[in-house]
Amino acid sequence: MIAFVAALVIMYVFSLRSQLQEVRANQGNYEEQVKSLSSIQNTDALKINREFLESFFTYQTTAERYKKIEPFMTDQGYKATHPSGTELPNSEESVQSSLVGLKPFEYQSSKTEAEFFNEFKLTTEFNNVAATETVIVKTSLIYVKEQGWKVDDVEFIGQLTGRK
Repeated sequence: MIAFVAALVIMYVFSLRSQLQEVRANQGNYEEQVKSLSSIQNTDALKINREFLESFFTYQTTAERYKKIEPFMTDQGYKATHPSGTELPNSEESVQSSLVGLKPFEYQSSKTEAEFFNEFKLTTEFNNVAATETVIVKTSLIYVKEQGWKVDDVEFIGQLTGRK
């Protein structure tokens, strides 16, 4: 009788070991899936940030600028890009702009929110007079279900002087 109970206990222990190995294998697979998922979302936020900045700071006319950025924005983010915060600028004057050397620095507070401090050189031409400066712009992105990452806020931080 003792031998029978001992045999049952041994079989039960082997069964538990087998289940534990299976759980560990699944855990490894799940960890890999989570890593790839978060890296995909992170890459997507960075990509949208870059595309938005390139569209916003590289344009031929102000009207073109606002048309190009609309797909990247939430309503709140779109309003944040307007100089007055309420309506689109409407100017007859010739303004062109281009961005080079973008260096984004990311802070991701959650899987659905990311903030970037973006440093880049901005050349602006106003009535055929060009000026180049290094600027810093903060962008806040949120993940919108079924739409992906969207720019929710844009804040001009400042210019860096004395840098080449």
